[in-house]
Order: sequence, then structure tokens, then C-alpha cells
Amino acid sequence: MSGDPFGSVRISVAAGTRPGTSPTIPSAELTDQAPPIPTSSGLVMDLTDTVGSLRSQTKALHEDVRGLHEEALFKDWQHRTARRAKTAPLTLLDELARLGFSWRDVARMLGVSVPAVQKWRRSGGITGHNRRNIANLLALCDLISERYLVEEIASWFEMPISGDAPLTPTDLYAEGRMDILFDHASGHGDPEQMLTDYDGAWRERFRSDFEVYEESDGELSIRLKDK
Repeated sequence: MSGDPFGSVRISVAAGTRPGTSPTIPSAELTDQAPPIPTSSGLVMDLTDTVGSLRSQTKALHEDVRGLHEEALFKDWQHRTARRAKTAPLTLLDELARLGFSWRDVARMLGVSVPAVQKWRRSGGITGHNRRNIANLLALCDLISERYLVEEIASWFEMPISGDAPLTPTDLYAEGRMDILFDHASGHGDPEQMLTDYDGAWRERFRSDFEVYEESDGELSIRLKDK
């Protein structure tokens, strides 16, 4: 017999196979087909992205719900105003007085002077615009008293919305900040956030050495802050 008797074996080994077996799969192909193994840092990143997305969705939903709530309250308020406006203006003013509002606060919230209110009470002459404004204020008192069970509504209007600043519902009404006023009345608003919504620099604006506190008899008083 001529030639190398082991030649065929050498050829098979050189080709990456053994005699009598099929070709093996290269190790590179096995690596490509194996699923990636997630690392702890990758899992944390995925979780962070998911939580961030949920926070964004929750914030958007909160703003949508808040907007719908405000819209419903405003519609209720306007319906109540239309009913109140049927009553004679002098009767409405007398009711504000019975509720305990001072003419100074009434004049401020209506956007007129105290002498103007006093003149209305003596001789009438209230314009349609001012008649609606009076009805607006009483309708809001009705809404807050009935929906949010606020008693003695006039003193509630005088009470600061937070112990950290002297801002009151009277101030909010006079300045047209009904969004904050409704948040405060409903109890849905955080006092510090409401102050920030009113004025981002409220800490500097209202900085004082005094604070408002409630006495044991329920009356509000002012005292020096503890240093």
C-alpha cells in the first residue's frame, strides 16, 4: 500500500472534526445565540426609567384631575351666583354683615372703596356689575360652607392659610387667586406649596419675627417666634 496510512486522519483533524463525526459548531456562533445576562446596574437603570415614566404619568394625571375639579367648582359657583343675583343687592349686603364680614374686607374683595359700600347701603345705586360681584361673594360663601363644612365663614376668610405667612382667603379672593383658594377650602392643597404657587419668594416677602397662633379659646393671636 502506498502513501501515508494516517493521511485521512490528519485531514479530518485539520478540518476540525473527528473521523466519523459531523462538523462542530464554532464557539462564536454559540456565543451569539446565548441570551444576554442582565447585570445589576442594568436592572437598576431599567427600574429608574420605569419609575421616572410612572412619575411623569402620575403628575400629568394629577394636573388633569385638578383642572377638572377646578372647572366643576367654578361651574357650581357660577350657578350659585346666578341664583344669588336674583336677590336685591341691599339684602345681599345685609347678609354679608350678618355673616360677620367687615365692610373693609367686603370693599376690598369687591374691588371698591369702603365709602362706596356705605353709600350703597344708604341710598342704593348699585350697578349691575357690582350687584353680580356681591352675588359672587355670597355664592362662594355658600359653596365653601356647604361643600367643605366651614362654619363662621367670615372668620375663616380672615384666617391665614398657613402659620408661616399672613396670607388669608380674603387676600386670595381680592387678588383673583381662586385656584389656591379652592385648594385651601377643599383641603387638597399643601400649605407650603400653596404659598409657593402664590409667590415663589414668599419666605422673603413674609419674613417676620412674629407668628400667628391659636389661643385655647380658639381666638387667633400674634407672638414673637422662638429663636
